[in-house]
Amino acid sequence: MAHTLQSMQTTTAPSTVDQNRFAALEKQVELLVNHVKQFGPFVPTETKPSYPNTSNLFPLHPNINPPDTPQLSSTESPQPSSPGTPAIQSEQTIIEHFEKPSAKLALRILDIIQGYGQNVTPSDVPWAGKTKFLPIVEAHVIKNESIPMVLPAFPFKSPNRKDKVIGSLPDLGEELGLMHLNGLCESIAEIYEPGANVAITSDGLVYNDLMTIDDSEVWDYSSAVRDIINDKGLHHVSALRIVDLLDYPHTEGLGREEYLAHAGCYRRELVARYGVPDFDSREAVRNDKDTRMTYRGYIKFLTKDLKYTRLATDSQSKRKYKDTIEELALKMIHRGKIFAAAIEQKCKGFVRLSIHPSVGQTKLSVPLIPQPNGGAIMTPWHSSIAVGIDGSFKTVHAEDVRDTHDLVLRNGRPYCFREKSDLYDFSKIKVEFEHLYPCGLVIRPAGESGLQPSLRDVHMQKVRKLAELQSPVVLRGFAETTERELFISKAYELGEVLPWTFGILQEVKDSGRTDKLGNNVVSNEAMPMHFDGMFKFVAQKDENGNPILDEEGKEVKVQKAPKFQYFTSIATAPKGSGFTLFAASRLFFQYLPAPYTVERFEAAKWAMDNNGFWDAKIKDLNLVVRHPIHNTPCMRWHQPWDATKTKFSTCDVTIQNDSQEIVEVVDRLLYDRRVCLRFTWEQGDILVSDNIAMLHTRTEFTGDCDRELWRIHFD
Repeated sequence: MAHTLQSMQTTTAPSTVDQNRFAALEKQVELLVNHVKQFGPFVPTETKPSYPNTSNLFPLHPNINPPDTPQLSSTESPQPSSPGTPAIQSEQTIIEHFEKPSAKLALRILDIIQGYGQNVTPSDVPWAGKTKFLPIVEAHVIKNESIPMVLPAFPFKSPNRKDKVIGSLPDLGEELGLMHLNGLCESIAEIYEPGANVAITSDGLVYNDLMTIDDSEVWDYSSAVRDIINDKGLHHVSALRIVDLLDYPHTEGLGREEYLAHAGCYRRELVARYGVPDFDSREAVRNDKDTRMTYRGYIKFLTKDLKYTRLATDSQSKRKYKDTIEELALKMIHRGKIFAAAIEQKCKGFVRLSIHPSVGQTKLSVPLIPQPNGGAIMTPWHSSIAVGIDGSFKTVHAEDVRDTHDLVLRNGRPYCFREKSDLYDFSKIKVEFEHLYPCGLVIRPAGESGLQPSLRDVHMQKVRKLAELQSPVVLRGFAETTERELFISKAYELGEVLPWTFGILQEVKDSGRTDKLGNNVVSNEAMPMHFDGMFKFVAQKDENGNPILDEEGKEVKVQKAPKFQYFTSIATAPKGSGFTLFAASRLFFQYLPAPYTVERFEAAKWAMDNNGFWDAKIKDLNLVVRHPIHNTPCMRWHQPWDATKTKFSTCDVTIQNDSQEIVEVVDRLLYDRRVCLRFTWEQGDILVSDNIAMLHTRTEFTGDCDRELWRIHFD
């Protein structure tokens, strides 16, 4: 592990920024971002960033150094401040540098990273740290290297196992946080082939002795975190321990017994090697905004964390307990300073992430489980996960949901809370549920009887109602799911089956046709993001059932998309291809960036021009409709699709009454890994998806494979 860490240290970070004076340059950088939106991945041939003369590139910031220049000393402690407004000098020199392909790509990468952040600054203030990390990221881009990030996190579970958390080991919360980080890296890989990685540096041994947490709990927790990374194939996330930061050799084979025997030594060596003798925690809390926010956060969670420990029982009064907590928080600030110094030394050239609130000047605060409707952010190790009936993941304290939610076990261990509902009661058969990230639900037979229940025994109306809330809903592990007549008969239990010209069931497989008039649905090509029934129109009728005519005497037709899709998987594509992607409108609007809003999108109209099999020109389409059951806003969209992507129908899209930039915003966010599930089919899967709440698409697969789905639409 230590060797891996060293191999990632390829670039020396620029020296400390004068944080009071860089804001004007950052404003300029934000303006320049608009120039780079349309550029694709770039693999430069240079070996290092070629910066303009330092005095020209950073005219207002004498303490900002480009890479490979000596660090300037400063007698001032950087203080957070509002952006200044001095005039920008040598603007042309700055623009010329940011027109370089490597700088443009680095800015795009930082935009993605910034999109996962949540610093405590007004939403209209750019991320201050972008200026600090731009030369670091660009240096990696020039060398065609993966972008390394580092996050101190995942220490151990809160000791308050009564009110806050549900156990001492990782649960659904840690899984969600790790998948969130892996998704960030995968998003970067979509525009930059080498991608990115996040090194998690566990700070468990840094603080556990202060909180009376045993070293064995730290080991067990961190080992289980590693198991999650491996079991879920999170290839862009790695985990480091203190011993890795201390350059101990052969840490890959470190076992539990050896770790516990030397844990105290690792902690003392960290303090001895990276301690700052004259560091004053109280002074830091007074003078540094980031430190002050961290200190206040420590007091808040320690007060509840230690409620049932001897630190609380030994305190003879509330005042004494308060004093104890405040002293402990100051000690943790000191330890945190030491740990940060170790990370800074060992992780040079990394983008620094943090789980603590920050003004964003030296790091980016990243919530591991962003909350719907802007709810309070808590880390997985300080909270429990409550899964809502709508599939949302909320970080809560266990005491707040025990009456309204059921405790769910996984492998005999507490895993999460799930909102109580009769929809989870499949009375005839015993089932278990798996909530997918970022959306979706898998239902499997439970029990050890060895008997495989049949699709014919499934309560399909409950599946429908769950799909209205948590699409897509997958039935996996049931018998008879590929029996044609049974599959069709269960469709009628779901709702009103809708016929097409070919009948009610479409066999979705590669037909082998390659001409322009072929249907891309029955090909092996990737497809645009869309909803089914985009081109299905029916005559509008009055209350007496007579056709409504327009001014020219023609029938008025309205779009009539089916409400649901119903699939079974007959055969699958080779591993790593033929995914079906489902984008949830609920998550789309959760992550919709300013200045865009639901209200603005509801007012927008768009038009599309298709040729080929789907030959149609349609205008005045609603970008957003309201769901007929729960009234949530739902996206209506067909992704632009040009001839470079298909042999079949192409599609041009125009925003009729708003900025054309909306097209790019929608397309980017619909594929965002916080919004879009990349679903891997297994043979025999039954899947039901709400065609109003969800958009979907498919990735390409090899044309000579047997991938085949059967699909029925119903209302």
